[in-house]
Amino acid sequence: MTMPMRRRPPDRLLGGACRSRRHACAACALLAGLLAACGAPRPACPPAPAPAPLPPAPEPGEAPIVRVLVLESDRAFTVSVPRARVFEAAGDGWTPVFEISGTFAVSRAGDGVRLRQRGGRSHDALALEIRPDAGGLFTIEDIPYRGILQARPGGSGIAAINVIEIDDYLKGVLPSEIGHLGDGLFEAYRAQAIASRSYALSKLEEKRGELFDLRSTVMDQVYRGVRGENARASEAVDATRGLVGTWDGEPIRAYYSSCCGGHTADIRVGWPWKTPYPYLEGVRDAPPGENRSYCAGSGHFRWEAKWSGTDLARILQKTLRSELGEVVRPFNILRDIRIDSRSASGRAAAITVVTDAGTWRVEGDRIRWVLRPDSPTGPILRSTLFKMETRRGGGRVRSVELIGGGNGHGIGMCQNGSIRMAGLGMSAEQILGHYYPGIAIGKIYR
Repeated sequence: MTMPMRRRPPDRLLGGACRSRRHACAACALLAGLLAACGAPRPACPPAPAPAPLPPAPEPGEAPIVRVLVLESDRAFTVSVPRARVFEAAGDGWTPVFEISGTFAVSRAGDGVRLRQRGGRSHDALALEIRPDAGGLFTIEDIPYRGILQARPGGSGIAAINVIEIDDYLKGVLPSEIGHLGDGLFEAYRAQAIASRSYALSKLEEKRGELFDLRSTVMDQVYRGVRGENARASEAVDATRGLVGTWDGEPIRAYYSSCCGGHTADIRVGWPWKTPYPYLEGVRDAPPGENRSYCAGSGHFRWEAKWSGTDLARILQKTLRSELGEVVRPFNILRDIRIDSRSASGRAAAITVVTDAGTWRVEGDRIRWVLRPDSPTGPILRSTLFKMETRRGGGRVRSVELIGGGNGHGIGMCQNGSIRMAGLGMSAEQILGHYYPGIAIGKIYR
């Protein structure tokens, strides 16, 4: 869920050793005042108590199945499997066709798909399903997966969908999303397992009529199949089997990001176009009675970004149009850029861009997609938690400097904060209760 950034963040934390006096002044001001001045509560709020568990269901059901889009291509892709049965779509179900083993190509064929074995037969169908023998894996482009492979037409190409039990899916998610954690941090793995399971299950109903439930990218949760697994993370998935965070009896939309920068974001400000769940309104990320944030040890806790006026104008010419559409007219001069409003967490809630061709307002997390640090197609801005210094001259912007904190959208669980909380001896339930206040946690399947 966290967009990776190519640039290495500054080694220092704001308020610590700065590389110049000019930066030190701005840095200290940000550290001392950004959260408090924008309405964030001080002193720090204590973590919420561990959420009350749901009454156990009389007979928890079987583990749910999820459909994960692992590849979407307008070209053929290669699949290998030791031994499997092939089924084709027929009405509302699947009809067995033949058995197969070895390596084969899957491609688009008219309105359907084609399976062609090397040196052997080919078969066309509206959609195909490859079911490995019990315990077997299939491999797509050298990445092994558990479960079943569905090949379906998608757009102008073909979609490869991994149909898999949710816990097997989660084992390929956790190390990619929260990393490889050391000793004493198992509760952070447990918290991530429950959050990731809750997020995945929260998507199933709305995706019921679509080809897949989840993408294997940062657009949902990064999933790398068997290659993405490690033993400790898999142990956490097994240890939390069936445990889900719920709100009003439904799995929570458990968003999370790498580093919140000291205060998690309010979904109503960050993503005003999404459902404003009450457990996603933002919390101060610090121990009781302390100002040092749980995620203060992250390399992304504080950072800087700088542009010349010319470079930023060049980037904005592309990114504004990408985010706001054709309403943005081509321009030559960037006259001004400013923060219009802030949220209680200190984040920029909206910015205004003034050019010689018009004025445009960018809101919420879209700011990160507009203010790309390096190029119009490069990594997005780390977060919207920043202060902005704009220098103007001769009727145009000469330079822009940001001093900011955090990495990601900031909504929901702060992963670096959860790791620190685990290191302080807190349980997964306490971690989740802090980041998603008011939720319940209960077992919904065996």
